[in-house]
Amino acid sequence: MHPSADKPPACVILAAGQGTRMKSSLPKPLHRVCGRTMLDHVLGTVAQVGAELTVVVVGVGAEQLVAAIGDRASTCEQAEQLGTGHAVMCAGAALEDFSGDVLVTYADVPLVTAETLSRLLAHHREAGAAATVLTAIVDDPLRYGRIVRDASGRFLAIVEHNDATAEQRAICEINTGICVFEASALQDALARIGNDNAKGEYYLTDAFGVLVAGGRMVEAIAIGDPDEAMGVNTRVELAAAERIARDRVRERLMLEGVTLIDPPSTFIDADVSVGGDTVIGPGCQLLGQTTVGQGCEIRGYVVLRDAVVGDRVLLRDHTVVDTGTVGDETQLGPFALVRGGSVVERGCKLGSSAEINRTRLGEGTKMQHFSYLGDATVGRNCNIGAGVITCNYDGHDKHPTVLEDDVFVGSDSILIAPVTVGAGAFTAAGSVITHDVPAGALGVARAKQTDLEGWAVKRRKQWEGRDRR
Repeated sequence: MHPSADKPPACVILAAGQGTRMKSSLPKPLHRVCGRTMLDHVLGTVAQVGAELTVVVVGVGAEQLVAAIGDRASTCEQAEQLGTGHAVMCAGAALEDFSGDVLVTYADVPLVTAETLSRLLAHHREAGAAATVLTAIVDDPLRYGRIVRDASGRFLAIVEHNDATAEQRAICEINTGICVFEASALQDALARIGNDNAKGEYYLTDAFGVLVAGGRMVEAIAIGDPDEAMGVNTRVELAAAERIARDRVRERLMLEGVTLIDPPSTFIDADVSVGGDTVIGPGCQLLGQTTVGQGCEIRGYVVLRDAVVGDRVLLRDHTVVDTGTVGDETQLGPFALVRGGSVVERGCKLGSSAEINRTRLGEGTKMQHFSYLGDATVGRNCNIGAGVITCNYDGHDKHPTVLEDDVFVGSDSILIAPVTVGAGAFTAAGSVITHDVPAGALGVARAKQTDLEGWAVKRRKQWEGRDRR
């Protein structure tokens, strides 16, 4: 039995590199894959494995990385980037009092799963190894370090591409960079590695050769899906990781009972949740922390960003909900826009091209097409006619509009905020409401109609003989 078999591991995440090939002012680990930063993916995976202690080694962009990490892990700085072995040395102080297994992974390897890391740890402990390397067997090893084994298949060493012979470069088993050490073995090996190589760096991979030379057992276990070990160094590789991550999300949701009419055209972020029997049309985007309930119908090209959508909701084509909440059994769109933290309560209807911003619609309220409400509080069972708008901005400040329960706002009414329309009141179509309307009253604010007899006949005579273009 491995001495640390029942003890949660520690984890070191290497995130100090320059990332020059990304051609970006943003630190590489903070680039996003499927809506999460790569660092977020790795921190989340490590948390699932149950790490007792997580240390992120930062360097380039340290201030941004530390802010992004928050209290989810401790950090240490690798001020000068002298290789992966040196990076782990920088984490030594944080691991000084730790006894157990130390998992080492990278902030630019976002696709590895908790299941794979758990399998790596289990193999390491069952074998009683001093260290265990996660490998991958690939058709094209590119510039990855090669796994060198003896004739019986036992691990001997990892040779970096730049230092490999032609024979070693032909090896198709590569180092993923992810590994686990028994803590004391790691400390001993790091104290003995050097930097006599093409780059003059301290390679963590040399620690395995040191352990083998000292008669310690080093194991190597191949990953099931090599895509998990994909390191992201360029925007091209970032896009490749994005495709894989999104495929995983789509597959998971479909297996959980969600219908995707055209999966490849449907973009769903990693943190999105969708209830069973919901149908999602082509071209939709479900982004950020969006949650969607059960039995919804989301038609084509809908965008949900940090949205909360209830059960049995109909979102017609091209509807957008951006940081808003939509209650059960509502109907929105087409081309409706809910934004600014607005809330649409149960059973509401928003017509085509209707927009609300920082507004709450009470249960059962209907808001017809080509209407806009900003900074409004609307009661239950109201009817907002077509073309109704609130004038909530006076050029300097924004003001509220209040519609109490059972209000009927006639088409093309303009509500000049601040204004309140009392319960059960009406406003006449085409009115410009500048003062409060009492409960149960009819607010009329429009000019009296005047008909000029014969005007149209005279006008047409003036046009006679003209080229009307």
